[in-house]
Amino acid sequence: MILVGQYDSPPTRRIAVALHHYGIPFTRDTRSIFGDAEAIGRISPLTRIPALVLEDGEVLIDSAAILDHLDELAGDRALCPASGPARRKVLQMTALAQGTLEKAAAIVYERFYHAGPMQSRDWLDRCLGQARAGLDELTRRLSAPFACGSTLTHADVMITTLIWYMQDRMDEVLSPEAHEPLIGLAQHCETLPAFRAAEISDFEKMPKG
Repeated sequence: MILVGQYDSPPTRRIAVALHHYGIPFTRDTRSIFGDAEAIGRISPLTRIPALVLEDGEVLIDSAAILDHLDELAGDRALCPASGPARRKVLQMTALAQGTLEKAAAIVYERFYHAGPMQSRDWLDRCLGQARAGLDELTRRLSAPFACGSTLTHADVMITTLIWYMQDRMDEVLSPEAHEPLIGLAQHCETLPAFRAAEISDFEKMPKG
């Protein structure tokens, strides 16, 4: 398998963490969607990452769809329960973290691509409010020792990559006090082998505006 994408993309890194956790071997295509958009577009029609190229050449796109395939391969070791309330909790916590990430990314890109007076203050304020609300709700719903209880799940991976992104890119709504449980969870997860195996290299970071 070939994982296409750089690890400063939380959706890409969450795939890498799952691959390492499951012990599924893979290689990497670390070309950038900024510097190598044409090449990435030949792999992924939307010029988006992550993409996962399977052994037979089939290309999977979208992190949720890729994880669905990996979970199927992992069977009982999947980072999401197979059914019932436990599965719904993992999926909802993951969706909350993913939605919060999307709002954080919208802020980052608005600031990166639109200078000064070209920025929409109304749009930024709306996204900042939504990102803060997402963090608040994640904190309210958080279990222990992991996001959804006693075992690591996809929710923990998504939250950990979200916290890294916000600390690196726009941390003004991430409160060290109010969101300390989320930050602590991310710090713990970063010490786990699968996360350490998917550490972010300096060359894999989007330029900062």
